[in-house]
Amino acid sequence: MKKVHSRRIEACIDLISRALKNEYKSREEAVKALEKIYQGSGVEPLRGWTKINIFEKEMCTAYIVAKYGLGLDVEEYNDFYRIFFGLELKAERAAERLKSGEGVEAILEEVGSVDENTVFRIARLEATAVLLGFKEEDGLAHLLKRLNDLFPDLNNKISGFKKFYIALKLAQEIVAGNVKTRYEKEALKHALCLKFDAVKAAPSDDFIREVAVNVLKAKEYYVNNALSLKQHGVEETVGA
Repeated sequence: MKKVHSRRIEACIDLISRALKNEYKSREEAVKALEKIYQGSGVEPLRGWTKINIFEKEMCTAYIVAKYGLGLDVEEYNDFYRIFFGLELKAERAAERLKSGEGVEAILEEVGSVDENTVFRIARLEATAVLLGFKEEDGLAHLLKRLNDLFPDLNNKISGFKKFYIALKLAQEIVAGNVKTRYEKEALKHALCLKFDAVKAAPSDDFIREVAVNVLKAKEYYVNNALSLKQHGVEETVGA
């Protein structure tokens, strides 16, 4: 899946390289720089419909690329991670503790607070690592189940996050050429909904199209071959 995200990864490497050269003095500067680099590269942040604080959230992509893609050791590059990715380091440690069976206290001890933003920062970090091919999807499914159990008041929003992830995964598979027909798309969607206990949170084809075309930059005619959508008023035929 790294090929689908090649320009995104290159943009993050550009940011990381500049940060290592001390071109930025704070996370805030790095967030602004990431936005400029993405815009200059024609890259869209990983998102659904909303764009609120999206580049602050997208810093987790740069963190994943730094740690797992480039292999920058956290101990060796301690100041780099502390200045630019302190939030992601804490969120990842909390995620690992939650997956091992610990409770809310793990989040409090690692992050310092427990609120909605923290919960979804943890979820987004794990999901991004999975989408980029650095972590297993079963781990994400387990983490989201733990979050469901620990935060019942957030179940509806966690369900919305599952829909967001499933839409991203389906769009990614379509863009990669692994899903070419509506039948393949429906089969994968059903399997993902079962895996994530999200049968009632299946993303619409409009949502999948938004991600594939406007986030992953695929050609609309290509995407519509695998979706039950109409283009220019005429329904696409399978394989057209």
